[in-house]
This record gives sequence, C-alpha cells and structure tokens, in this order.
Amino acid sequence: MNMNMTLQRAVVASAVLAAFGATSIANAATCLTNPSDVVGNPVFNATVNTFIGLGINPGTTCIENAVWTDPSGFGLGTYLKGAEGFGYGYDPTTLGAYNGAGSLAANANQRDFYWVQDTSANANPGGAVGSGPSQGIIWDLGGQANQVAVFVFVDHGPVPQEVLENTAWLSNDPDATDAGWTQASLVHVYGGGWSADPDIADGFVAVYQLPSAATFRYVSVTWGGPGAIQRDNDNEIDAVGGLNFDGGGIKVPEPGSVALLGLGLAGLSTIRRRRST
Repeated sequence: MNMNMTLQRAVVASAVLAAFGATSIANAATCLTNPSDVVGNPVFNATVNTFIGLGINPGTTCIENAVWTDPSGFGLGTYLKGAEGFGYGYDPTTLGAYNGAGSLAANANQRDFYWVQDTSANANPGGAVGSGPSQGIIWDLGGQANQVAVFVFVDHGPVPQEVLENTAWLSNDPDATDAGWTQASLVHVYGGGWSADPDIADGFVAVYQLPSAATFRYVSVTWGGPGAIQRDNDNEIDAVGGLNFDGGGIKVPEPGSVALLGLGLAGLSTIRRRRST
C-alpha cells in the first residue's frame, strides 16, 4: 500500500470517528436463567420463574438485575401526541404515592417520575386486547432506531405485570394508520430499573427490538396489545429513547461534528488532487 493511500484512509477514519464516535453497545449484560433467581428489588417478589410463568422466555429475552445506564449518544424521545392522562410519583421509594400533577408534554419528555398514560379504546391490534398504535402515545426518537427503551412508572403491583403492560411499535410516519406500524418485541429487562434503590416506582426498564435490522424514527407505546403480558386499559410511561441495532444511542451529530467530517472529506479531496497532478 502506498503512502498516499494510507494517508487518505487515515484522514477519512479520523473525521468519521471524531464526528460520530466509536459504536456504543448498551449495557453489557449478565442474563439470569435460573428460575429461582430474584429479579429486581425483593419487594416485588419476582423471580425468573415469574417471567417464565407469564410467557417470557429467558433464553430469548435477557433478564438482568443491573440498573439501566444510558449508552453513548442516547437521548430521550420528544412527545408528539396520544396521551390521555398524566401524573407524578412524589415518593418513588414506595408504590401508590402519586397525584395528577404536571401536563402531557412536560411529563412525557423527561425521566423524572412524571408520567403519561394511554387510555384509548380497545382496537384489538394483532387480535390482542389493547389500543392500536395509531392511538398510542407517540414520540419522535430524533433519529432512526431499531430498538426502543421504555421507562415506566409503577403505580401498583403486581410486578413485572405492571411494567410489561405495553406494546411498542415503530414507524417512519407518526400519523400512520395501524397498518403502518411495525411491532417490536421484548428483548431485554433491566431489573434495577432506571433509578437506583431505594427507588422502586421505576420498576424495570424494558427494551423492545424490531424483528429485522430495519429502522424507524417514531415510536408508539400502547396499553395492552400483542406485546403485553397484562392488559388493563392503561399504562404509565415516564419516557422513551431510541437505540440502534447494537444497542447504542442514535443521537444525531452536532453541527460542529458534521463540519469536522466535512473538513476531513475536504482534506481527502485535496490529497486526491495533489496525487493526480
């Protein structure tokens, strides 16, 4: 390989790495498989066998006890529409301590025990009781996502039923009909939730992934539906965030980073011109 070719590759690699960063893999997991393993805070009285009894296979859904940690480039979605109710968990160290404080947009855009609800009519999506994705709570993930992390508020037991009472759907059109949304499946459960103990009202964090490498920009989280293990006509969602196929964040590069990439490409163009002369 000649020196010019080596220099060209170095310029491109440096520009891309500086602009986008190295790929991040979200939260390396220690998956629980023993049916007697306790999941989450002991107050929930949940074990791996509890999940198995609810139809969740620990061989295909990773269940672990870690607290969720945001991967590099991760950001929360921006609420667009669809919520009918909202509230605030003023004491997250216990279940049932909540009121009706806040507003739809404010409660849906932060991870802070302020939550929103989908209470829309049953539409039987996929033949299961629940609201349809066109009626769900819809967020803009800010980029193309293959997975979505759903951060819930747990208002009462039982757990994990109250955590996994949702179905997550993705689309590139926030106004699509039900047929324009693709269901994502539960692939990861973080038993430590998103806020460390003694907080328990954050329950577990659930991550849903599309069945292929496809990516979409918008997510709809509905009560019930084919991806839920409990269907009781409502849910409580604190926030959501998009992930790429490998579990990294999907944050769009800052303008300065894009400019840096442009400089790198301009440098490559200069090298090529010099080589041609």
